[in-house]
Amino acid sequence: MVNLVMTYWFVYFQYYWFPQLQPKHMAAYAIVMAGAYTVGDGLVLAYLPRGIMLPIIGLLVVEVIRIPRRHRASLPSFLSVSILAYLAVEVTYTASVAVTMLSTSYAFTRSLRGMVTAMVFVSVLCTALAVGLWQTRAPMENLIQGTLRQRSTYLLLALMVTLLLVFCGLEMSLQLLPGSRDYVIFLALMGAVLIIGIALGTYILMLTHLQRERARAQRSQQQFQELYSTELENQMAQVRRFHHDYQNMLLGLGGYLADQDYASFRQLYVDIRSKWVTSNAADLTIEDLNNVSRESLRYQIYHHYLLARQRGVQVFVVIPRPITTTVALLRQLDDVVGQTIPLALPVVALHRPATMTLELQSTSKAIVYRLIFPVPEDTQVTSYRLVNQQWTLDFKNIVHSLRVPVVVRLQLKRHWAELVLSFPRN
Repeated sequence: MVNLVMTYWFVYFQYYWFPQLQPKHMAAYAIVMAGAYTVGDGLVLAYLPRGIMLPIIGLLVVEVIRIPRRHRASLPSFLSVSILAYLAVEVTYTASVAVTMLSTSYAFTRSLRGMVTAMVFVSVLCTALAVGLWQTRAPMENLIQGTLRQRSTYLLLALMVTLLLVFCGLEMSLQLLPGSRDYVIFLALMGAVLIIGIALGTYILMLTHLQRERARAQRSQQQFQELYSTELENQMAQVRRFHHDYQNMLLGLGGYLADQDYASFRQLYVDIRSKWVTSNAADLTIEDLNNVSRESLRYQIYHHYLLARQRGVQVFVVIPRPITTTVALLRQLDDVVGQTIPLALPVVALHRPATMTLELQSTSKAIVYRLIFPVPEDTQVTSYRLVNQQWTLDFKNIVHSLRVPVVVRLQLKRHWAELVLSFPRN
């Protein structure tokens, strides 16, 4: 019974800050895993008394195997949270036993009724802990997603392993002492000290991460402003040059009309029309990107828009509604824009019309990224690839690099290719 309750809460807290890893029916999954662990632990104790660690190792191996490939980068953070969940459940159990012992007696606590009472305390405390931690879900999810593949993730894992070894060593040392009320109380206090230390360390790490994210956002905003200011200055220079040329043209045409020199007037007009070129000023303005809240994503869109325009490709950006979603998903959209447009741009520049449509659509169920561009009529779709006699576009690596759930659709409509990435909100 103790193993069943403890393992249930352990598995539940393991996935508390990993919504992308949670099974569809989390409670049922936790019950099944707790039951499997309880049965495995009983068999190991019956036939292999020295293999006491085998059930928990087997439980972790099963959980690691079921993590999808695109989420393997979350493994260090998942192990760190698993250690934290184990320590939290152990401290909660020890505190429940200590409270039961202080309220009754040592003999009652060792009885079946005492065990049931302690498990009731464990369930109440774990439920209160889950409710109390509810407000931390969004900050912790952003922290975990923001520190993927960073050195701080592995430092946190090393700290968690060290604290786990200290706690296990302390528990084994105290178990050598005669069972008493003082032993349980001391173990509960030491576990509480460890949990408080972990909470403070995590809080400091979160503040450091938020400061780093704020600095990165400021740099992205500065880059975007510099890029936009440079483009605006170029357009103003073209406007000034056009204004100067326009005045000269009016003076010339007006002079010929005043002199009634219609032949020269006609010749100057023909010369003007033959040398007239359409301005290549950017049509996309900063106001068109107001629906994008993340500065780095706004910069990516505008930056690749200008790069495409330099190659003679016109990019139409359609963002009808504000993009409101999690920081992790906005970061993934940032990566998607930064990878898909440069990949498709050389191909689009070869065909006519040299246009590309980038659309970001926000719905109640998903964030949809759509990229439409021209392709020859003999182009074929194979999985995530567009195959043609002249070129091949492979979006496989881009799709597999995404760390959030996504529904991918690559299709052809006559001589247009459409790449659709749908990111579910839940």
